[in-house]
Amino acid sequence: MKREKRAVSFLLLLLMIPALCGCSAFGTHFERLESLRVVQTLGVDGTEAGPRLSLATAAGDRSGDDAVCLRADGPTLSAALNRAQSLSTEETLFCGHIRQLVVGERASLLPFLRYVARSPDLRLDTPLWLLRDSSAESLLSGAGSGSRGVTEILSAAEAELDRRSDGRAFTAGRILRDLQRQGSSLACVLEYTRASERSDSSTQRRGAPGAARTAALAGFAVIQGERIRAYLKGEDLLGISLLRNMLGVEQLMLQDRNGGSAVLEIREGGTRLRPVWDEDGSLRALEIHARVVASLIEGDSGGWGDLYLDDLTARLESAVSDRLRSLLRRSKILKSDFLGLGQRIEAESPMAFRRLGVPFDEILPELEISLTVQGTLQHEYDTK
Repeated sequence: MKREKRAVSFLLLLLMIPALCGCSAFGTHFERLESLRVVQTLGVDGTEAGPRLSLATAAGDRSGDDAVCLRADGPTLSAALNRAQSLSTEETLFCGHIRQLVVGERASLLPFLRYVARSPDLRLDTPLWLLRDSSAESLLSGAGSGSRGVTEILSAAEAELDRRSDGRAFTAGRILRDLQRQGSSLACVLEYTRASERSDSSTQRRGAPGAARTAALAGFAVIQGERIRAYLKGEDLLGISLLRNMLGVEQLMLQDRNGGSAVLEIREGGTRLRPVWDEDGSLRALEIHARVVASLIEGDSGGWGDLYLDDLTARLESAVSDRLRSLLRRSKILKSDFLGLGQRIEAESPMAFRRLGVPFDEILPELEISLTVQGTLQHEYDTK
């Protein structure tokens, strides 16, 4: 028995040796970590020779250093990434913590989305941004300065979008899923002030005089197939959020009955769909009922009262109705179900929807759509 206990103790001691020597073993891994350059924003542009990748680190990730942007071309996305790694001779690029994806105006979106879906390093839940009249290289190499680089700027834009649309950013996976399911999707579009002319070197640092300082949400792109069909304004987010039931916190400015400005904060709202079917199984009409609950946070204090609030509620309903009708009209004209109405109808009446026999976007242009809006004005922000 004693011999067995000694043998077990000896085996345990042998197993503990690597742990006791962990400092030297960890030192090797620590040196490898020190040689990593963590990429946090990945951008893609299109050139005649193939895709161009731009890779940006976060500002201040190395003892307060400015963010670094590395650029590389290649006949394919994989070749461009390998080229970027070969250009980073002093450090190893680490792409497992990419937080933002940026697609330039001339880039092919669908091949990039498929690459993201298949790559072992990239995640489909990463927010994706489109640029209009600009390139990803310009944004990644020019936006921000010092401790605030492009990653921080895009993270702030993501947080603002999440607040306004119930935490549901337009990610690469969401865009790819919508394109596969309904043939169209929405994507966020950034507005960017171009940077000044720079050197054509592969590696650039931010903070140069005249560099662009920021990028902000400018609206949305309607993507159908492999191309952009139309652009929507940033103010269309309210209607988009209501029709997709993802409303967060949105502010709406109206003109009140006294000719002044009133600001409402909408915190609750959504839409309910009711498809109307014919006896032959065809979809005859679609009824949409929208509900919004808002609070008055700014207005003419001298005019507050029941009549003032009732009139403001009517103006709220009219404004929301106009925005929803405008989006529905664009969807019909483009023959594009970028609002996801077909998926909602299928969830409501799955068997009837499957019997349609044709894609929903072919029915959409001639579909009769009725809309009602119910608004409620709460008083918890009123001054007493």
